[in-house]
Amino acid sequence: MSFSFNFFNPVRINFGTDSLQEAGKIARKYGTNALIVTGKSSMQKFGVLDKLTCILQKSGVNSIVFSDITPNPTVGEIDMAAKVARTNHVDLIIGLGGGSPLDSSKAVAVAAKDNISVWDYLKREPKSALPVITIVSTSGTGSEVNRFSVMTNTKTGEKPGFGYECMYPKESIIDPVIMQSMPKYVTATTGFDVFVHSLEAYTGSLSNPIADSYCEKAFTLLKESLVTAYNEPENIKARSDMAAASALAGLAIDSAGVGIIHALEHPVSGNFPNIAHGAGLAALTVESMKLNINNKTTKEKYARVAHIFGKIKGNKTEEDMAYELLETVKKILTVLNLNVSLKDLKVNEAQLEKIAKEAFTTMNFAVLNNPVQIDENNALKLLKDSFK
Repeated sequence: MSFSFNFFNPVRINFGTDSLQEAGKIARKYGTNALIVTGKSSMQKFGVLDKLTCILQKSGVNSIVFSDITPNPTVGEIDMAAKVARTNHVDLIIGLGGGSPLDSSKAVAVAAKDNISVWDYLKREPKSALPVITIVSTSGTGSEVNRFSVMTNTKTGEKPGFGYECMYPKESIIDPVIMQSMPKYVTATTGFDVFVHSLEAYTGSLSNPIADSYCEKAFTLLKESLVTAYNEPENIKARSDMAAASALAGLAIDSAGVGIIHALEHPVSGNFPNIAHGAGLAALTVESMKLNINNKTTKEKYARVAHIFGKIKGNKTEEDMAYELLETVKKILTVLNLNVSLKDLKVNEAQLEKIAKEAFTTMNFAVLNNPVQIDENNALKLLKDSFK
């Protein structure tokens, strides 16, 4: 079967223990007045923010901190940060933290160029953006190496993703030492996000040989490192492997996209912002896999992933192996204490219809990329099956 695809990713990756020390030298290439976009507590608590500002200062880079980004960033937060950037005439944005600050940093870089709300860029492509450097503190987002940003409209509960070529970070700093401070729950939820990124990019309609190779390597790293990083937070090899898997999966979704699991999860945590993205994914993954497993190509790829994860005993058919992966995922969720339903996550059952509709209005590109095409009724059934 012949196919065609496009692949482009201009992000320079600076990977390794203590690579944070290079932040000043890297930042200096792009500007001397930086806005650091980060969350409210963890980077401060573990001293990473202070360390970064000192490193920047030594290289002659002034920095201002915007630390009001919440776990599900809102349009208001991004617009406020963009206003700070404009008022202070910054020439560089540095995203520091997990997926939320990194997503926000790219959105701020766009919004700071014009005096309009970032929400307007869902329908209007920006001409340019301020340069962005990402410094990631979790293994899961993939946002450190791609162009995508996700934000929540608090008035409507909508949580769309968007991304333009000008939003690619110039450089990413991936320092596994920073990740040793991740709490177990964050390690679990972000780590499972890496798995879902890899799975959906691997099986989606936009899958291609380059993205597939990233996914397969990510699966290999996840097999050995996800549970180890969860159980042994200080294990630097496990943290390094998870950081690499996250970047590989981020590169994969930049090209091959995500599917129905992400399409449904975004409106779940958009309407219920206390739900961690990875926990929402965990609640939706098994039922989504049951739906997709009936697709011939997906079944073949599920079988391949099962071979990567499992020690195969006896003669098993491709279908057997595909279902073996489903059982493997259930085991991983149990070990990570993420074997949860939407009901467990306090989703209001009365909101499921709204969530199903919003998957199509805010994440339709992900719905279309899913290997099995579904309508709102199918989406609602999947949500109900994931609620039990």
